[in-house]
Amino acid sequence: MLDILFPKICPSCKKVSLKNEKLCKTCLSDIRFLNNWNLCSKCGVPFGYFDSNNKDNSMLESDSAGHLCGKCIQNSYCFEKARSIAIYEGSIRDLIIGFKYEGKLSYGELLLEIIKTNFPEDLDEFDSVVPVPLHIDKLRHREYNQSVIFASGIAKHNGSKCDLFGLKRIRDTVPQIEIKNENERRRNVKGAFSISKDKSYKDESVLIVDDVFTSGSTSDECSKMLLKSGAYKVQVLTLTRAQAM
Repeated sequence: MLDILFPKICPSCKKVSLKNEKLCKTCLSDIRFLNNWNLCSKCGVPFGYFDSNNKDNSMLESDSAGHLCGKCIQNSYCFEKARSIAIYEGSIRDLIIGFKYEGKLSYGELLLEIIKTNFPEDLDEFDSVVPVPLHIDKLRHREYNQSVIFASGIAKHNGSKCDLFGLKRIRDTVPQIEIKNENERRRNVKGAFSISKDKSYKDESVLIVDDVFTSGSTSDECSKMLLKSGAYKVQVLTLTRAQAM
């Protein structure tokens, strides 16, 4: 009777869904998960997906597994490897926007469940989970950091410690997703992060957590600070991967 009076609504499409579904089948099938795709072994970009010449968005041949993309061959990130759960598009993009900018905190639990259920198997063990921090002004305005919610849930799920205060954002920046040029993205976050004076990551393996990986500039800048503080390895996990234009 309660299901008839108060039907469960899919948070993405707003249509009535089945009782035990957190996301309706249509919206779930709309998510392009990356766990079975061939990826760059360093930055995690899916081979072929963002190639404009690849009209059907199919993956390259299976012998691309374990290889580096052209960008990672030419340049080196500070992090060991980066992985994402899905492509930043469709229903999962709508959920992230609602969670980050529209105060829909209930979406956080659903997005965290998606991360835990599809956690990348090739990430190495880590001692600490560190969310990409927000600048204090932005945090006051938004009142929460979506990456903290993800990082806390991942740490609890994996039995690791979550460090919320060691890495700080000392300069406010424009959201990377709004910047089209990669060089501008690097300039946007250069010098934007620091390590708290009383914090050291000596001999630790650290996992950085964020919601969207665009060009990798933010993750790289955070990794640089963590390595300077003594971490011997930094990996990156983001919920989604956007096309770096």
